[in-house]
Order: sequence, then structure tokens, then C-alpha cells
Amino acid sequence: MANRTSFPETELRRIARQLALPGFGLEQQQRLADAHVLVIGAGGLGCPAMQQLAAVGVGHITVIDDDTVDLSNIHRQILFGVEDQGRPKVEVAAGRLRHLQPGITVTALRRRMTTQNAVELVKGADLVLDGSDTFATKYLVADAAEVTGTPLIWGTVLRYRGEVALWWSGPGAPEPGVGLRDLFPDQPPADSVPDCATAGVLGVTTSVVAGLMTTEAVKHLAGIGESVPGRLLSYEALSARLRPFSVSRDPGREPETALRADYVPATRSAPAPDAPVPPQLELLKTGEATALDVREEHEKWVSDLPGVTPGLHLPLSQASPERFDEVLANRSGTVVVYCASGSRSRDFLGQYRDQALRSNIELIDLPGGLNGL
Repeated sequence: MANRTSFPETELRRIARQLALPGFGLEQQQRLADAHVLVIGAGGLGCPAMQQLAAVGVGHITVIDDDTVDLSNIHRQILFGVEDQGRPKVEVAAGRLRHLQPGITVTALRRRMTTQNAVELVKGADLVLDGSDTFATKYLVADAAEVTGTPLIWGTVLRYRGEVALWWSGPGAPEPGVGLRDLFPDQPPADSVPDCATAGVLGVTTSVVAGLMTTEAVKHLAGIGESVPGRLLSYEALSARLRPFSVSRDPGREPETALRADYVPATRSAPAPDAPVPPQLELLKTGEATALDVREEHEKWVSDLPGVTPGLHLPLSQASPERFDEVLANRSGTVVVYCASGSRSRDFLGQYRDQALRSNIELIDLPGGLNGL
């Protein structure tokens, strides 16, 4: 058991209210101080979770993220401020965590989680906290955790709701062990669910869900309370409802023993700087085509086509034959239709291609949308 001399006096003062908790003492605090947590993503879930992990006294946090801070991040990614725009997220986050807990070790990795580094990163941690926001990364992390037998705190959030679970399966996990694929066996298509940029997210919801994730992490690491693999919590902000579900091991599923090769598109490398410009974008830049944005209004404030004069705007949610004629009145020639991922633009073409042709307009799609550029 840890004794009073295990911690500096300043640290004991910092965590004094925590040590006053029933069933929580220096032994539990030492377990947190000795723990290494790998955090995937310095975003809406990762930021508040890391803040809480550092504040509670976790001794080593590794965070991996290749992005930089954008103004649109700050309403939910609470480690960042306006002055941090353009800086690497992991760099800013590491500085904030060291201010919260001066004795902490922070390993900041400005890179993506890939099939080449996932297993090595995961097996080096006592616990993984997944705050990523794509199916590809979540399945990659979950499989790496099962391959290595590493406990995984999993969370998702969108609009006004979120889910949290502890998955733990594979070598060394308690029998029978429960993993993500016991609930969701197959990775869904990337565009089957809208992302936060498309559907929106209430910033405080990410903090609530991250708080639930951190609570599960602390329980597991410190050995307090009930830490049950396969217990999933669903949180609904507008109704203030928290519902638990139990996920059991699928007896017909073979555990993952190696990573797959189908974690796309989020785990592939970013486009090379000299990658060819899509021909649709060339048409827009030369003025040979007109751009038609079918995203929602709020999405335009976050990002738009690079190097292209703003064109027409008709959100798919507001489209109708009458609105089509109104927005594209007196137009002819080629119109490039785009959205965030290419899903809505495909739907738009399917609905309005024939109407466009009757007006001497050729609609063409921008495959992959803005996310594919």
C-alpha cells in the first residue's frame, strides 16, 4: 500500500478532497498515478476526458491526433482557446494537462492511428480511451484492444445524445470478455451516419459523455465500484435520461487475433501534397462549371471548396422541384454538386438530374465531397 511519502506535499493538497472519499485512499491514488492511459483523439470527447484524467491524478497520458485547432472546435474541445487556432491539438493539450497536474507525463503524438502503429500503441497502455469520431478508427482501436487484451473505454456523441461502454476481451481479459464486435459485428459505411459537422453537437453533451467515460476509467484503474465489461450507458440530454444496457459475448464470434485490412477511409494516409486535383474542382477553378452546395447553412461556416468562388446553395433538406428551378434559374452548362462526404450530392443527382437536363444543365457529382479533397 502507498504511504504518505509516496506523493509530494503539493500533490496531496491538490487531491485532498478526493482522498476524503469513502473507499478511496492513497492506495487507489497510487494506482492512478502508476497508470498509463492512451487517449485517441483530442476532440470533443478527448479534451474533457484528458482534463479530468489529469485532474484526478493519472500519471501518464498519451494522446494521438494529427489535427490542428480550428475556431469551430472550441465550443466543445475545452482545452483550446481562440489564441490556439492553427496549433497542433496534441501540443496545446499537453501544455494544459501539465498545468493541471505538474507531475504528469504527457506523450503527444501528432499523427493518425493506423494499422501500422495501432497494436504497438495500444499494448503499451494500461487502458485506452477512444474519443475518435469515425467508424474506421473506432473499429481499428477496438480490434487492437482485443488483439492485445487491453481494456477500452468507448464513447460516441452526436447532437444531444451519446453512449459509453467498457469493452475488454482478448488475452488476459476476464472470461468471457466482451468487445465492440459483440454488439456491432461489422464496420458500417463511413457515410451511414452524419458526423458532428453535418448533424451538429451540443458542446456540453460531449463533456457529460466524456465525464462518464472518465468515471469508468477511474473505477477500472483504481479498483473501486463496479467496472463491468459490456455495460453500455446511453445518455439523452434533452430528456435527462441515462439508460444502461448489458452486452453479452457472442458465442459464435471468433475473437480478433490480428488487425484487418479494411479500416477505411480514416486510417489511410492523408493525400500527398502533389496529389492530382479532381477534374470537377479544375472545372470550377477555371470557371467552366458552377458550384452547387447541398449542405446545410451552418456547414458553410466551417469549411468550403478551396480556391473556388462561392457558388449556388440549395440544402438537400430544402430541395424541391420548385426550389431547384428558382435557385438554378437562367443557368445552363455544367454544375458541380457537392456536400461533406458525397452522400447527399449523390442523392441530389438522383432526384434532379432529369429536371436539370430539361433546362440544359448537366449535373455532375464531386465524389467524396469536401472530406475527400
